[in-house]
Amino acid sequence: MASDYWSGRTVLVTGGLGFVGSHFVEELLDRGAEVLCLYRGERPEVLAELPAAQGLRLLRVDLLDHEALLAATEAVPRIDAVINCATLDGNMEFLLQQAGRMLDENMRMLSHVLNLARDRRIADVVLLSSAEIYSYQSTSPVREDDDHRRHMQYTPNGYRLSKMFTEVLADLYREQYGMKIYTPRPTNVYGPRDDFGTTTNHVIPNMLGKLASEQDIEIWGDGSQTRTFIYVKDLVLAVLKMVEDGRFQTLNVGTEESVSILDLAHLVAEAAGCDAGRVRIDPDKPVGASRRALDLDAFHSLVDFAPRSLKDGLRETAQWYHKNLQRAK
Repeated sequence: MASDYWSGRTVLVTGGLGFVGSHFVEELLDRGAEVLCLYRGERPEVLAELPAAQGLRLLRVDLLDHEALLAATEAVPRIDAVINCATLDGNMEFLLQQAGRMLDENMRMLSHVLNLARDRRIADVVLLSSAEIYSYQSTSPVREDDDHRRHMQYTPNGYRLSKMFTEVLADLYREQYGMKIYTPRPTNVYGPRDDFGTTTNHVIPNMLGKLASEQDIEIWGDGSQTRTFIYVKDLVLAVLKMVEDGRFQTLNVGTEESVSILDLAHLVAEAAGCDAGRVRIDPDKPVGASRRALDLDAFHSLVDFAPRSLKDGLRETAQWYHKNLQRAK
């Protein structure tokens, strides 16, 4: 049963029309919260799916402009919580070629949101982090304390760097200002409303996009490298529970269901109603880390629901994707 913790509270969600942010907006509205949905880019297909609730206020704001953020929120007498989902992301080419821009813009947006929360004395602050902060060299399930305090590792990946420094800045603000800041660390997130464009770096949208455009899914290496995934709505439920409970400043969010990239491709093809022959491997291409798993002891002690199986989540994701493809035609 959903808690009434959020009922009547005013919550600011940045990136509110984005993939993850829009699901926070939807769930919070369902729980009776007043939601300030901040967004930079129009996504009419997402807006059409949000409830037509009186508690929803849409504010178009560029978080890189601190004065614009202050002006957009100054008329709101009280903000009880902020959930920061705004981020600059992209495919691997973008991550590496524009790493400086990515680190700069993500950290400036984060700083503006944090300073707003500090100055307005906002009680609960969620900064969506990532399992990307952990060292790729870890061979056993990584615990929450296997983070920057133990392994601060340079990377040319601007997105990953920005998530590392999100965690560092959160630590410093907790210490200096006594703020209550939560940094959930999800594994690979997937689900409806993800970015299915050609610039995405998310593996599941990439696979579905290939199939929809009559191309095969190409797996680099032998496909034996394994990953875990979390359905976006389950991530939202876990984060809201994290804030309600208040025990954990950081939290790994994921499932125990590990899947090889090759098996994932076959599951995606099945969910899309395509033949398994549409999956092929290229053993000469490079592969990423062979395995990354999260220690989920804290997660299991917190949540009171069973996350969706990957098969069920992929089916729902494929259904949403194909429905929106039809709308676009």
